[in-house]
Amino acid sequence: MEINTDLKNYIEENIFPEYSKNEPAHNIEHIEYVINRSFKFADTVPNINYNMVYTIAAYHDIGHHIDSKKHEIISAEIMSKDENLKKFFSEEELIVIKEAIEEICSVRLYFI
Repeated sequence: MEINTDLKNYIEENIFPEYSKNEPAHNIEHIEYVINRSFKFADTVPNINYNMVYTIAAYHDIGHHIDSKKHEIISAEIMSKDENLKKFFSEEELIVIKEAIEEICSVRLYFI
């Protein structure tokens, strides 16, 4: 598993700090846990894009402090407006990432 170093640095420096706005249950420790669990699951899937997995997990709760009931939609919107991600992903990949963030709350009950 290898994550693009520039992508990882961007997320750690610009996205992770946003989690300090969330309550403790959805803080950076939670995100790190989700990332690790996501990688464990991803390891079972052939030819998976770990950069996408990392990005999905990293953004999935970023909007929780704005509206906890709709945070998956808000988090997906925040990600989709992040122009910096265009350096790392194609338009098609960004659509998949957005859709995955919107759906992760349903799926995570099974894996996290």
